[in-house]
Amino acid sequence: MIDYLNNLIARICDRSEQLHNGQTTGWQALREAEQLANHAYIPLLYQYIEQESDKEKRRAAGYIITQLSRNTNDTEVIRFLLDRLRTEQDADMQTAIQQDLERGLPIPGYMNLDPLFNNTLSNNNNVRRSALLALRQTSNPAVEDWALSLLKRTVNEYDVYYLALLLNKVSTRKSLPALRRLLEYHRQDVKSLAFATIADIEKEKESLFYTRCLLRGQLKFEAMEAIYKYADENAIQAVTTRIMELLSKRRSDTRMTIETVKNGFTDLMLGMEFLFRFRTAKADIKKTFSWIKEKKADYLLPEEQEWVRRHMVEFP
Repeated sequence: MIDYLNNLIARICDRSEQLHNGQTTGWQALREAEQLANHAYIPLLYQYIEQESDKEKRRAAGYIITQLSRNTNDTEVIRFLLDRLRTEQDADMQTAIQQDLERGLPIPGYMNLDPLFNNTLSNNNNVRRSALLALRQTSNPAVEDWALSLLKRTVNEYDVYYLALLLNKVSTRKSLPALRRLLEYHRQDVKSLAFATIADIEKEKESLFYTRCLLRGQLKFEAMEAIYKYADENAIQAVTTRIMELLSKRRSDTRMTIETVKNGFTDLMLGMEFLFRFRTAKADIKKTFSWIKEKKADYLLPEEQEWVRRHMVEFP
């Protein structure tokens, strides 16, 4: 058993290329590790990591143990990795452990998060930011308080982004004042995260706010997404206006990549989905879709054309 693990770790650390498909031995070994589900390997890897001096091999063993944790649903591996953060002094290793925690099982709320909290204060950018990403894996309410306290004193704009990303996952109504302040931040990605988080907290309560933002041209994609998720028929006119604005000129296919990062929809598709919801109650909606199909078909991106093709047949 230990011979197999030693061999797998050695292959993960091997960067030599194979002759087929240009894949490295290491890449193939990582894919093999992702399939492991033998719980008996876990204590052996604990011992290996604690005794091995080569950090690349420790890194490989950490990756394996994370996959085993996921495949066997063993949350005690998380406790082991959190404890390793106290032991490991190398910044690359701390970052790697935190990356494993980020993509592993959810961190139980009863576990001691001090190693991660401490690393959010690190002078090393990678350690600091990977700690913030790892904290997205727990529902411990202390994380929200910690993030809000950090936000008050953080001046690094990249750290503010990572904090906004964390708040997007852990926020409650307690975070609303801070999130509303972030709507005025100079970075678009921070404002977008703040808006989306507010919408997911407030839901239909702030539907008028989403509509106003859409009409004013503020965070238009995020506003359309919030309307799609939470608004009622009172937003129909604002959505119709936005659709007409979007189709007033041709757009390039490259915009599809930018606009579909979150959910696979452009803002036009979100708007059409929203209007389609009320198609039987509002006659003007049928006119809007007829205008799109008959006058603006050439202005649609390929995915939008497919949406129209599939949905128009369902019109009464």
